[in-house]
Amino acid sequence: MMFGSNLALKNEHLGQDNFHSWNRIVKKKIYHNLNRNFLSTYEKGISAERIASKILTSKGYEILGQRIRTEYGEIDILAKKGNDVVAIEVKQRQTLAGAKCCISSRQQRRIFNALSYIASERNKSLENYRIDVICLDAVGRFEHIENAFSIDELVAC
Repeated sequence: MMFGSNLALKNEHLGQDNFHSWNRIVKKKIYHNLNRNFLSTYEKGISAERIASKILTSKGYEILGQRIRTEYGEIDILAKKGNDVVAIEVKQRQTLAGAKCCISSRQQRRIFNALSYIASERNKSLENYRIDVICLDAVGRFEHIENAFSIDELVAC
């Protein structure tokens, strides 16, 4: 950014309207770089979950809760569509492929245990429950993987 006499020179050369336009562009770039480079992992996760919530809402899902913590694990988003209650894990990486690959079997088990706990609290069986994953990349692409890992397989483990 320009200060003092440089600011006055910029006004003279560009004209007042052009200067304000230029100033907005600079502020926008600084804001973008601050957001991209200096967000903590926690803040990036919150941002990704907000985006995922908007994706789900646009697909007709009702958001029941976010960041639901149980003694067994955490569910990023709990949503409902029709009769199905869905636990959604949100992953954001530089690429979609990277986001898809980063859910370990241990993490799958934690999500399943948290979902089982929530179902038992509601006195429901797991037959109308499923686990989805929403993957986001660095440029804004996403993929919603329904029934990403089977509850039946996790029960058998």
